[in-house]
Amino acid sequence: MNYGELLSETLRLTWRNRFLWFFGFFVAGAGTSFNFPANVGGQRSMPFRTSPGPLQWISENLALFLTAVIAVVVVLAVVFLVLSMISHGALAESVAALHRGEERGFVLAFRTGAANFWRVLGLKVLFFLMALGLGLLIFLPVALGGLAVFSLTDSTGVRILAVVLGVIYVVVALVAVFLPFAIVNQFALRELIVNRRRILEAIGGGFGLFRRNIGRSLLAWLVQLAVMLGLGIAMLVVLVIVGAIFLGPAIALFATERATAGVVAAVIGGPLFLVPLLVLSGALGTFNHAYWTLAYLRLTEHPEGSQPGQASAAA
Repeated sequence: MNYGELLSETLRLTWRNRFLWFFGFFVAGAGTSFNFPANVGGQRSMPFRTSPGPLQWISENLALFLTAVIAVVVVLAVVFLVLSMISHGALAESVAALHRGEERGFVLAFRTGAANFWRVLGLKVLFFLMALGLGLLIFLPVALGGLAVFSLTDSTGVRILAVVLGVIYVVVALVAVFLPFAIVNQFALRELIVNRRRILEAIGGGFGLFRRNIGRSLLAWLVQLAVMLGLGIAMLVVLVIVGAIFLGPAIALFATERATAGVVAAVIGGPLFLVPLLVLSGALGTFNHAYWTLAYLRLTEHPEGSQPGQASAAA
């Protein structure tokens, strides 16, 4: 597998089909939060009680406000989960179709993802349960062994040795187990969407593909890790610069205890900062997802005439 060509096609496909960035944002799991100091304006004691307007209403109706906040967070989490499952199917099928030279647009991609929603959700739930089981198999012996050592001896040296050995075992076990597990997860999703297999068959197909291509799969993961690390650093630099432009004035105003002006600057600068953050997150998510789809297609070597995703598109 030519990894240079793989990266080149991934970058070209990601840039030329920017409608995929919408789905890339949700598969990347990107998000943001802004934390502002509670003691704005220099009020160090009971700031809500002395603040007029909305803050005073919040302080007097704290339980109702917290309930509303929790409800909004739950609704947003459910919406994000649904769109994430849809986006996995939309990206996998769309990238495979574009690789074959077919046309794809946002509406068709969204319909394809929605048609595969329950199948993708079922696959993700099974992988989550398997991950829990593997985690128990790794951590339970360490926990039991640690309890035994700490209960049987008071020697500090023996306890330290047990902790060090336990940490080494956990790190090695996590890498040895969850690195192949993550790659199989990537392959199984493509087996499910691109190759139109059932959920359990997709998991078995993903494991079989990894077993037959262990070296190339691990190398593909290393290449992807290095590229995403570089892109992540570049994205961080860009966001720091953009943040300094749009959020710097608000931070400076808060630091000089000019709370009202700081809130106004934050309300204006916050959305302006969110735009490049969302765009870059969507682009990176699309690049990462497309990379694994194209790697899967190269490993499975689908014939040019085959169209494994058309049933999904028709649905």
